[in-house]
Amino acid sequence: MERSRRQRPNPSSSSSSSTRPQTYRRFPSNPTQNAKSPNTNRHAPGFVKPRRAGQEDQEVDDPFNLPPLVGTCPFMCPVGERAQRERLRDLAVFERLDGNPRKTSPVLAVKKFCRTISIRDVQPSDLRPLPVLEDALDFLLSLLDSTEHPFQVVHDFIFDRTRSIRQDLSMQNIVNEKAIYMYEKMGESLSLWFRHVPIPIIKSKEMCFARRILRFFRIGNYKRFLLTAAAEASYQQYCIIEPYISEVRALALSCINNGGYKLHPYPLAHLCKLLMMKESDLVSFCNACGLETCTDEVGNKLLPTKQTTFCCPKGGFQSCSFSGLQPLER
Repeated sequence: MERSRRQRPNPSSSSSSSTRPQTYRRFPSNPTQNAKSPNTNRHAPGFVKPRRAGQEDQEVDDPFNLPPLVGTCPFMCPVGERAQRERLRDLAVFERLDGNPRKTSPVLAVKKFCRTISIRDVQPSDLRPLPVLEDALDFLLSLLDSTEHPFQVVHDFIFDRTRSIRQDLSMQNIVNEKAIYMYEKMGESLSLWFRHVPIPIIKSKEMCFARRILRFFRIGNYKRFLLTAAAEASYQQYCIIEPYISEVRALALSCINNGGYKLHPYPLAHLCKLLMMKESDLVSFCNACGLETCTDEVGNKLLPTKQTTFCCPKGGFQSCSFSGLQPLER
């Protein structure tokens, strides 16, 4: 009887008390709970995109987050580059004033192509605005009718300098009708020459190899470039393209370094097969490009990716082994 006379708890009062916020005060309070949280509505004006750990550093290196560049160089070649090339005697025959390899002028020197690693290192004074680029292209195309020098000399000069023009257009994000017209004129210049070449020469094995290897080089397909060179190049053809192999390898190294996963270093054994070089030469090549290698607990050598010290050596690349050359040497 005494047990039955005990007052039972009121269900309504229990449920109401369980829904009160005060029941959760037994947990330690977070001092940042009262801080204003970012707006998570993607379409709201105050929307803040959430970031992952380490994303801040990555966005700083993203060229799309940098302010757009507008070139201010009034000459076909920047003043600093022109002076440096005069000191180094790095002037093409078309750029020499009165044939002097150490003297040029603003109306002769044209900016060379340089594989720029980071757009952050480029100054507006290094870039030519659109009117200057148009004048530079007209000057280059006027050399196609030159009979004073062999076509190979003319072609190599125009090919390098038009690459520099395309690079300046890309860095400044110039995508108007004038830029499109300039791109078309730079395809047509080589096509006009091919029209005068006899068909048997165009279809020859040597010409097909040269056009194919050139296409892979221009579009940056380093894997197909190296595989084609190893499988199809004669010894004489290899000697011709040897200076470009190191440049292609540097491009591959840059792509792997920038595109790799930071927590998963790239095995040098795989990289040796891709770049077709010995491991000892590959370590030296990585160091020359400003990249460090490491060794895991098993003894395998690795290339840590996402390194920010990548750069092409100023003095050029040293000659390295090429596994595709061994059958030719034998």
